[in-house]
Amino acid sequence: MRQRVLIVDDNHELTDNLAELLEDEGYEVAIAETGERALEAARERGFDAVLADLRMPGLHGAALVQRLSQLSPRTAYLLMTAYASDALLGEALAAGVEAILAKPLDLNELLRRLPRAPATLLLLEDDAAYAQALSETLADRGYAVRLASTTAEATAAVDASRPDAALLDVFLPDGNGAALARTLCLAAPLPVLLMTGYDADGAAALVQSLPARASRFLTKPFEASALLDALRSLVRPARSRAGAVS
Repeated sequence: MRQRVLIVDDNHELTDNLAELLEDEGYEVAIAETGERALEAARERGFDAVLADLRMPGLHGAALVQRLSQLSPRTAYLLMTAYASDALLGEALAAGVEAILAKPLDLNELLRRLPRAPATLLLLEDDAAYAQALSETLADRGYAVRLASTTAEATAAVDASRPDAALLDVFLPDGNGAALARTLCLAAPLPVLLMTGYDADGAAALVQSLPARASRFLTKPFEASALLDALRSLVRPARSRAGAVS
């Protein structure tokens, strides 16, 4: 489930640019041009984060956060400003904002402050004990893991609710995980990570035939660090787009 962000600013160019960037990072974004419209939007649906200009006509950012926090105290509130008086900054901090970001915005800093839902992984492994161990390792690192022990279960799980990535064993009782990987990676499309202790050359060759940015391969046994590095390269958006948004 994508995190929902409400951007509040009367600068249309800024809000459009921010919305496009955040949508590319996997967020669901709504825009309000005034504090009053932000209140209306928040009454209609919940948001995981609100990013608002501190100085706006009418209801300014600090006052907006005070009002919104009564509706949704668990939402993360961030303010942005190019300039503000000490009194207004103090009011904003007293309202409970998590951060006040300077304009022009640094995208990496903004992404670091915004909440992100844990990535959902489908783990297809017929060895129950091994699957449980992997699941616990991944859960400890903040991933949400769904288990399947057959290709039929995995296919049904993807059809029911698309995960962010799939971690697939190659050899399974009812089919070939490599064949399922090809289907998921090319047709879904879904990032896949294949793992096997047998026929490593064949599985590696399959991965080489798939899109490089959407497939990885590990030979069992592997270190937890190798697994986590491979998954991060598949399901965590790159935070390398440094620069300012203004």
